[in-house]
Amino acid sequence: MKLSRFLLTAVISTLFVSCGAKWTTDYDAAVKAAQKKNRDIFLVFTGDDWTDNSIPFKENILNKKEFLSRYSKDYVFLNIDFSQGEFAKTKVADDASDAEKKAAEKIAAEYRRKEVLGRNYSVKVWPAVYLCSAEGYVLEQVIFDADKDTACTVEEYCEKVEAQRSKSAELKVLVEAVRSAKGVEKAKAIDELVKASNPRFSDLYRDLIFEFPVLDAENETGRLGFYELAGAYYISYDATTKNEDPAKPFLDVIETGHLVPDQVQEAYYMAAYSLINGEKFDSALVTEYLEKAYTTNPAGPNAMKILQNLQQMKRFAELEKIQAESDGE
Repeated sequence: MKLSRFLLTAVISTLFVSCGAKWTTDYDAAVKAAQKKNRDIFLVFTGDDWTDNSIPFKENILNKKEFLSRYSKDYVFLNIDFSQGEFAKTKVADDASDAEKKAAEKIAAEYRRKEVLGRNYSVKVWPAVYLCSAEGYVLEQVIFDADKDTACTVEEYCEKVEAQRSKSAELKVLVEAVRSAKGVEKAKAIDELVKASNPRFSDLYRDLIFEFPVLDAENETGRLGFYELAGAYYISYDATTKNEDPAKPFLDVIETGHLVPDQVQEAYYMAAYSLINGEKFDSALVTEYLEKAYTTNPAGPNAMKILQNLQQMKRFAELEKIQAESDGE
């Protein structure tokens, strides 16, 4: 008798988790364990019950004793699975019991957390495999090849992993420097790590970005403005989720006096941009910020783009005025 797809998923998933208790599905627990055991993290994003490749990849490679024994001393194994079946449990009937609603909300909260992780790790393919530091920083990505990786031998896949591990050596040194340094030296180490890392994974360094200004308050590195502005992006995003003013973080960072002209221009532009995409659109205020952005540095690399946006906004404001006058007649 042929197993149903749903049952096969359940069987394989159970085996995957239970094989020697090697794998965890809890991100925070994996980071804590990796730091305690001084290991890296082998992170896999899967979609067991909706992708064709996730289960065969686990069954043929990741769940094999040869694979687990080879890397168990070096890695904490972490699997973040996006299950459609599990997500369906977040939707309950209006007349569901309090216990059922509470259980659904717990699953929904877990999936919100998974979605954040998916964005932070820029997951584009399934499965997605990453070699990470104990902090969760991406050292290298092991690109999944659907045509080869589900059918190759464990040894062949391990060779692929080893090739990426060898590339991660430089970044591992930089991560270790961040761990061991203090004060301004740590700020310098953070800067080296951020500059050497793939920009796709910059959100993983959010805590370091906010720590940098504290470590280098006197701007000994000359990079204080860069990190203050980078932090403003995160604060602005958080403001939009709380229905607060998303432009304020960019205006505040200008007031610190640590930004060079190009950065001031960027901050004013982003203040305007954040309002354009917000719920409360004020064309006059957007125009004001765009004008300040342009006049701050007319010869800057983005000045012409800002000028074009400013001209468009002025035309829009004129149309708004005409419409308002027409409505008032």
